[in-house]
Amino acid sequence: MAALSKLGRRKDPSLEARRKAEILAVAAKVFAACGYAETNVDVIANHVGVGKGTVYRYFPTKEKLFLATVDQGLDELSHDVDSVIADPTLEPLVKMRRVIHNYFTFFARRPEMVELFIQERATFRDRHQPRYFAMKTEKDCGDIHAVFVGELIAGGCLREIPTERFMGVVGDLLYGTIMTNYLTGRQVNPADQAHDVLDILFHGILSDRERKRHNRKSAKLLEGK
Repeated sequence: MAALSKLGRRKDPSLEARRKAEILAVAAKVFAACGYAETNVDVIANHVGVGKGTVYRYFPTKEKLFLATVDQGLDELSHDVDSVIADPTLEPLVKMRRVIHNYFTFFARRPEMVELFIQERATFRDRHQPRYFAMKTEKDCGDIHAVFVGELIAGGCLREIPTERFMGVVGDLLYGTIMTNYLTGRQVNPADQAHDVLDILFHGILSDRERKRHNRKSAKLLEGK
């Protein structure tokens, strides 16, 4: 018995994972509500129902805790998007619809993430690239999305356009939309917003008549007429 008592309790990995998740969920809301500088780790610990030492055991500094909340949210967003892209049962354009819908749904469910993006840029602007944009350029993430766009083009769903250009323009459109939603307090149904964006992406803004006229004019310019 004495030998066993010296061993102490075995760590429960599932309990530790749940505790970290609880801390991160609370921290995201507290940071978003109070701001990075004004957030006290004691407040986060009290909301979780643990001592401050427990928080610091998982996240040694307030900075690491803050950045972990951003990373956790981005991991959740990546899962919501990449799980659709990886689904072999879906047609390419259906995937695109669901990706954009899931993107808007995530930020409707977790609007505090937009506030954290803003705070991260303001607080750590001299230290690192914002996590959101770093995630987009990471090799695995970038490859998955590039391959998906390549499949859309190869399948004849999209016109020939450089993959990076397509991803950049569409990515900026989506990011700008969720930022505008948050900064203006605009409450929009994610399905409705996804429909509006997809309608413009799929059908453009020109009428069929103007599109044909524009194409004829462009052809003449290329011919030097």
